[in-house]
Amino acid sequence: MVQQVNPPNGARDRFETLRRELDAAARKSKESQRAVVELSRRYAALPSDEKRAVDDRLAEWVVSDDPGLRFDALALIGDHCIRSAVPALRELARRLESESGPSAPYELVKVNRLLRHL
Repeated sequence: MVQQVNPPNGARDRFETLRRELDAAARKSKESQRAVVELSRRYAALPSDEKRAVDDRLAEWVVSDDPGLRFDALALIGDHCIRSAVPALRELARRLESESGPSAPYELVKVNRLLRHL
């Protein structure tokens, strides 16, 4: 019997599904931070090839219109020093500079701090 290996691109989809499941469970239990903590733990346990695939997904989340996705992506990128996300972070920073929403200035500070860190 041949063992089937999941391609790294499948890791992107599995990680996104995991994020949705963890987020739903955290919302249900009213422990919003639990999801990102578990995501970080699961990311750390990924093999290198899968991490690279997930890094691409995190970069997509950075430029998402969904603030929850952005929050999780920024946390993981900062926790794991994911330097490949720098172009997406710069794109988000440019976008935030022209946004007028109440959270935009605070998110911009966070993104710029993360850029300096990386």
